[in-house]
Amino acid sequence: MNSNEILMSYACVRSLLILFNIAFWLSGLSLIWIGVWLQTDFENYLKISENYSDQVHGILIIMGAVIIFVTSLACSCIVKIQSSMLAINGGILITMLFSLISLSVYIYTYKDQVMNGIIDGISNEINNYNFSNSTNNDNRDNLLDIVQKNLQCCGNESFTDWPQDAIPKSCFKNFKDYTSVPDIKNIYETGCAYKLKNVINKNFTAIGVTTSTIALFPFFGAVLSFGLSLMYNKGGYEMIV
Repeated sequence: MNSNEILMSYACVRSLLILFNIAFWLSGLSLIWIGVWLQTDFENYLKISENYSDQVHGILIIMGAVIIFVTSLACSCIVKIQSSMLAINGGILITMLFSLISLSVYIYTYKDQVMNGIIDGISNEINNYNFSNSTNNDNRDNLLDIVQKNLQCCGNESFTDWPQDAIPKSCFKNFKDYTSVPDIKNIYETGCAYKLKNVINKNFTAIGVTTSTIALFPFFGAVLSFGLSLMYNKGGYEMIV
């Protein structure tokens, strides 16, 4: 292989490594966004489970921050063309690969744990429901109210889980239809357990797939980093630069 071919191969591998590095950096941002979203908009759906834990939010945010930090350092290695640093970068990426695979497994495990605690969690919310807060205009203080209104459901398996004379306003399709003697036609008939499990399963499956897909970036990045390091050693600094 002549010097021109070596230079072309080197430029190609280097360009691919830069592209994968940028994509990996963006994936770090996406993990941070997912972690923040779980901690804010989606948290009420998770907190109702008996097996709720906020660890997954923090792990996603920390993992995203680590990815951004590692990819920022990797850019310096690529630009400065240091063989030893490229090899170290490849080793770090391999570590990131196994970390992301472990995170994916944890996400699927956490999803199952949360879903298994939904029925007991809703039952406890019903038993401990504060009807004095239900008379407020927005029902912000009742976690189950938020779930029932957003998912348009009522009770655990159905609206019959509530006492007939004590169905909260959030079970009604229209608050104006709220009466002391409720009309079944104006109440959400579907239970919240099914809908909540479906929402959690769909979203956490998507998060797990996303995390597994992101794991491809450090794999290919490590291959390219080791390849670029070998090309640097074999071709020589004078020939490549």
